Amino acid sequence: MNQHFVPRVYLKRFAVKRGDAYYVDVYDKKTNKIFNTNIINICAEKDLYTLAENSGVSQDQLAIEKLYAVGFEPMYDRIFNILTDDTIFDITDLQRIEILLGIFQLYMRNPRILRISIAHHTVLIKGLIQAAKRRFEKGITYLDEDFSFSEWDEKGIIDYFNTKVTNAFKEGHVTGIGELGTFHEFSKLEVSKNKGPASFFTSDNPLVLEDLVEKQNSNPMQKTKEFVIALSHEYSLKIYHDNEFNLNTILRPIIPNGNTASTNHTIFNQASRFIIGKKEAFEEFFKIAELLDDTTFERKVHLIRQVVSRFSNSKRNDKMYQLMKHYLTLYDQNGGLTYEEEQDYYKQHIALTADWKKARI
Repeated sequence: MNQHFVPRVYLKRFAVKRGDAYYVDVYDKKTNKIFNTNIINICAEKDLYTLAENSGVSQDQLAIEKLYAVGFEPMYDRIFNILTDDTIFDITDLQRIEILLGIFQLYMRNPRILRISIAHHTVLIKGLIQAAKRRFEKGITYLDEDFSFSEWDEKGIIDYFNTKVTNAFKEGHVTGIGELGTFHEFSKLEVSKNKGPASFFTSDNPLVLEDLVEKQNSNPMQKTKEFVIALSHEYSLKIYHDNEFNLNTILRPIIPNGNTASTNHTIFNQASRFIIGKKEAFEEFFKIAELLDDTTFERKVHLIRQVVSRFSNSKRNDKMYQLMKHYLTLYDQNGGLTYEEEQDYYKQHIALTADWKKARI
């Protein structure tokens, strides 16, 4: 049975309806080609949630699939209507919890997590086998299980754990949705609406993570994590911890094309393979992608100059303001910065950003 890990109730918000079907443009990062397809045909895998016959979760092998169909997906319809209604600012506790669960399901049900886990175990197992054979040992022990080389080869051991990890994903990811929602129960909601003409797109990994403090840590159970998802061509949602905003108030900024492009850049980079939306949105993104990927100080000077000229320093941003002003002055006086000065700027900027974030969670 073909089962969607990005549900159609989500994908249709990026689609054009033709008759009873919904069609989207898709960019394939692997082939660099764009094609148009029915949403039925994308972001699905055979028996992704189908439980094993001997599963202790349920005697019904399609129990997880049915749970999504009758529970989570109707919930997503409800929360989409709330999040994209520009007149709704105040929500109830129940609505906030539904929003968190309805969004976090898109993270926990995604097979990207499963593939990362399988790859992790595969690397560890291969390393143990190679080390054992170099020492002329007769087998390995992995996760408290013993494997003799007389009975098991490398492929057999890897396949055994692949099956275990896959079954654990099928049986445990729904519980994981609740755990993730509980951990981030008191996070804030910010719905951005773009001015146009730029538009958001999404991907086969729709809920992406950002972290201003621990950039290399992908663990979602951290309050430094910020979750970002495009809701439609016009709206995106950010979920994050911030002690300066009311819990049940939705923040609703109107953002320029540059912010839309920045969000699309993050979505594009964290997509597994497929980008989903409008062909025009892809083409507009590719025009500026090189600039977005440029991390040189020269690329940042324009932004720093705007910040220094438009915003006066205050108690809340004084250190960051003074840092930018200092290095912009050096840049203008000397026609650029030395490598050491650039690295010192980046180091201080990262530290101040992390301190700012930690103070607000």
